[in-house]
Amino acid sequence: MTPVHGTVLYQNKPAARVQVVFHPLFDVGPRKFAPSAVTDGAGRFQLGSASTSDGAPVGEYAVTFALYDTSKNPDEGDIKVDRWKGKYSDPAKSTFKVQIRDGDNALPPFKLD
Repeated sequence: MTPVHGTVLYQNKPAARVQVVFHPLFDVGPRKFAPSAVTDGAGRFQLGSASTSDGAPVGEYAVTFALYDTSKNPDEGDIKVDRWKGKYSDPAKSTFKVQIRDGDNALPPFKLD
């Protein structure tokens, strides 16, 4: 694992509570995983794979983003609804690709509109 951290901006402002997921574009073997994090109030995140903030394996990734609100549903209980309606959450359509290398990976800001 290698450290990975960055910032998410939405309309040029820090985006809080954004679920950031890195989808491997390389063979990860039989144990499938997708390193992820949630941004803090300043839009910053520290990626985790096996545990919080432990980083990610070296390789290329498609990055997705979702901003979830919790909605009450009388039949199903609490459900998560992506405020961006899936605009940034499909790894097959993601225009955000990154290469994680050995060492500290301080990524440039991800700018969402």
